[in-house]
This record gives sequence, structure tokens and C-alpha cells, in this order.
Amino acid sequence: MTKLYLMRHGETLFNTQKRVQGACDSPLTELGIEQARLAKRYFEENEIHFDKVYSSTQERATDTAKLVGDRKQIDQLKGLKEMSFGQFEAQPEMLLPKVREGAISFEDLLVPFGGEDIRQVGKRVHSAIQDVLSQSTSQNILMVSHGAAMWGLMLELAISFPPGVYFSNCAICQFDVVEGSSLKLEKLILPAQDFKVYDF
Repeated sequence: MTKLYLMRHGETLFNTQKRVQGACDSPLTELGIEQARLAKRYFEENEIHFDKVYSSTQERATDTAKLVGDRKQIDQLKGLKEMSFGQFEAQPEMLLPKVREGAISFEDLLVPFGGEDIRQVGKRVHSAIQDVLSQSTSQNILMVSHGAAMWGLMLELAISFPPGVYFSNCAICQFDVVEGSSLKLEKLILPAQDFKVYDF
């Protein structure tokens, strides 16, 4: 059975500055590099070796994929890119619109400011993954993406997380690929949080 490991990039400069980082980019920090190495260690200790490695076209994801991906060639996919935050790109996070009470994401709050609707982001990410899976014969696939992009995918797949659980840097979603290209979340692994694991 094919397994897909979808993970977030390591910590970046903008993460440390609490700046909005969607379509814009910034490099991995030393801690971000170490987080990627922790993720690599998890895969090695569990004897998980990748047949194919993909990343978004953004530097922080590609660099993470290079550190984790068994020295495989990295194929970049625009569909795995982070959500665009429009006019809020590179601005302090405190300026972002406040979500409505009870919401679990930004929904479409950023659209009036030139950003993306997170549900559309989820559909984009899902489509990119499906395109790969429909043509793949690989056993283990690694894809490196971004926090909001991955959250949008969870919304698209109607996957609920326990309260307070989120995608920390280098968080790994382990999926079983069933019936050709359907995704079933098995585990969420958090290398940057002492390898905490949530089973689904």
C-alpha cells in the first residue's frame, strides 16, 4: 500500500519575527534546519525510505525536503504552495483579520485583501496530490508543504483535530493511500514537540 508523508517546513526567519509568511518566503533558521534533521531521524529510525520527494516551489519547503528526503531529486509542485495572505504578506501577524467566533481557520477573510480562501487552498493542495498519486507506483512519497496549505487540506478532507493541536514546524501527516488516490490520515507526528504522535 502506498503511504504519503505530508509535512510542514522547518522554522524560518519570518516565523521568529512573527511575520505573515504565505506567498512570500524567508530562509530556514538554524533551529529550522535542526527540526528537519529531527524529522529525518524519525524516518530513519522507522526504516521509512522515500521513492519520490516533492516540495512546494518555495525555498523554505524545498530546503526542508532536501534535508529530509534521502538525497532524492526534489520535484517542485506549485499546488503545494502556501496560502497567499494578500496585502498582509510580510506584515506583523497581529495585523491579520480576527476570525469569527467558533471558526477554525481564516476561511475567506483574506479574499477582500487579495488573499486566498483557505477552502480553495485545500482544494488546490488536494488536486496537486491527486495528480501525483494517479500516476505514481511509489510505495513511500514525501511532500513538503506549509501550515495553512495543510490545514486547508484537512478542511477539504473533513478531518478534525483535537483542540489545541496544530501543525508545528516539520509536523508530519502520515496518510494511507486507498482505492487508488483517496487519502486516509493515520498519524500526525510532531518532531519539534518531542515526537508527540496522534493516531486517527
